[in-house]
Amino acid sequence: MEPSKKPFRPNLILIVLIAGLIAFIVYLIFFVDMAQVAKTLSETNLAIYAAAFLTYIMFTLCSALVWHSLLASLSVKITRRKAFLLTWVGLFFDATVPQLGWSAEVSKTYMLSKDSNVDSGRVGASVVGQKIFTMTTTIMALSLGLGLLLFRYSFPLAEALLIGLVLGLSILTLAVVYYVSFKPSATKTLLNWAIKVALFFRKSWNPQNFKTKAEEMLGSFHVGIEQLKAKPKALVQPIVFAVLGFVFEVSVMFIAFAALGQPVPVEVVLIVFTLTGTLQTIGVALVGLPELIMSVTLWQLGIDSSIAVSVALLTRLVNLWFRLVVSYGALQWTGIKIIKQNQTINKQA
Repeated sequence: MEPSKKPFRPNLILIVLIAGLIAFIVYLIFFVDMAQVAKTLSETNLAIYAAAFLTYIMFTLCSALVWHSLLASLSVKITRRKAFLLTWVGLFFDATVPQLGWSAEVSKTYMLSKDSNVDSGRVGASVVGQKIFTMTTTIMALSLGLGLLLFRYSFPLAEALLIGLVLGLSILTLAVVYYVSFKPSATKTLLNWAIKVALFFRKSWNPQNFKTKAEEMLGSFHVGIEQLKAKPKALVQPIVFAVLGFVFEVSVMFIAFAALGQPVPVEVVLIVFTLTGTLQTIGVALVGLPELIMSVTLWQLGIDSSIAVSVALLTRLVNLWFRLVVSYGALQWTGIKIIKQNQTINKQA
């Protein structure tokens, strides 16, 4: 008797990614002079462009130093080298896992907890604190870009309203993160809702053990947040690193323009960088769609279409493909270390 074939279930994520790639290709075919794009790319100054890769590594280093500083404030001992390695691991999941912008934080918390057996609640407090810094910096950059854009240009009302909507949603999201982080009753409510949803799909599940462990972790998380609040001077260093990290990250696009020999207003880069960054919140950042949004937005802001496409391709080569290669290596290295460490512990037991 032949085994029954499993019904075909299309992968929604794959469909979205393919649709994004197709949309980008259609845009290139019908709206862009590809011969001009090829000519523009051939004129790229590789010596200048190489700096973009170094700049992205510096962004990752600053991100790791932010996290390391916050962990130190919570008395969690971790080497800078390990923080740097796990930051790359987080970047891998952030680029590949469809989520609401938190896969990097979840993966770093999980990997560090497994690697060092530290309190996951305190680690969670450190990554949420870092997320708050990142979101705040992004909102400030988007606000500055929009302000400069409206001040210097006669900008279409529809586009300005769209950017304003993105800014408003970003501020709302940050406010929710603040509220949930500093209000224990809010996280308890969210936990109860999550359990109710799970019980709706798995009626035979007994959530008591899960609920007990989750409440313990959330309690430790809020204690960690309170510790960070109680040490405002200790937050100066990670804030400085967070700002430096943002400067390095956004500099990748500036360098792409410079490598093409093209000047660009600061406000254009700030707007395009922050808008495309919001794609992370819907988990579609792998291929196609971000390039399309980046190219079209640059074009709408007055950049020649061939230059816009070239900048998008050069930028994504660094902050997607280069990131994927390095971060995948970091993930494999970290995973092997944790497996070997657990095997040693089991033998000793």
